[in-house]
Amino acid sequence: MELLQLKYFCEIAKQENITKAAGSLHVSQPSLSRTLSSLEAELGVSLFDRTGKYIRLNHHGRQYYEKIQEGLRLIDDAGLALKDSLNEPCGHINVLVLAASNVVPDLFIHFYKAYPNITLNLKQQSTHNILQAGDFDFAISATPADYTGLTNIKLMTEDLVLAVHVNHPLAKEREIELIDAAPYNFVTYSVGPSIRTLSDSLWLQAGFKPKIILESDSPSTYKLFIQSQMGIALLPYQTQRSLFSPMVIPIRIKYPACNRVINLSYPKNHYINRAGQLFIDFCVDFFAKIASNNHIL
Repeated sequence: MELLQLKYFCEIAKQENITKAAGSLHVSQPSLSRTLSSLEAELGVSLFDRTGKYIRLNHHGRQYYEKIQEGLRLIDDAGLALKDSLNEPCGHINVLVLAASNVVPDLFIHFYKAYPNITLNLKQQSTHNILQAGDFDFAISATPADYTGLTNIKLMTEDLVLAVHVNHPLAKEREIELIDAAPYNFVTYSVGPSIRTLSDSLWLQAGFKPKIILESDSPSTYKLFIQSQMGIALLPYQTQRSLFSPMVIPIRIKYPACNRVINLSYPKNHYINRAGQLFIDFCVDFFAKIASNNHIL
């Protein structure tokens, strides 16, 4: 039994498709199929149920996958620990970004300037569910979210405010209850991201269903609608500070409590190498500065 066989098996288990796994591993499909057959023959048991072109782990396969995945992780961690003891900080970190995307480019730029030998790769979101996002080293996300199996580091608590045009009837108020915004048109995030889930919950707590005229994942689009006096928006304040201007102003909400926690998360029991620890420390400091420099007037 070879290490390469086990790595190939784990990739097939993740993809549940020989063709996709072969593409990911950059090997031919026949070669990958032969490797899997050889492994199953050596173990004396079938690891997958096969239905046409689809394959899925069976009971034996799931047991084996859990153990092998843990073993491969330990092998990788041993190599990382050795590199940490020998070299200057270096490495490659995959970062899944599900929240605070407006400030992440600035985070990446400043981190790279401080640690040019550590590369950060922004993992594009294929899903808004952190547990379905596949492999990542760290994830930046916000409550509400399912953090099962993850270690979470609180980066900051962020306020949600009502963003309105400076000439809007509510603009003269420094603080309102969310129910006061019920008569007006809203622009909001599309269904899916945690911020939309949180917004829906807050509207429900306030006791009204908003009149939504636009759903979008582009905050700059909200700004255009607000500037045109087409609608108002419930937006994160500290990480979306650049959206506000003399024309678009924030109003604090005194009820219900409108805030969210931004977390830096990583899979439990994973070895955090020197590069990873530097990234954690950098993120904590970076978001602390955002929180301290962006109080609502």
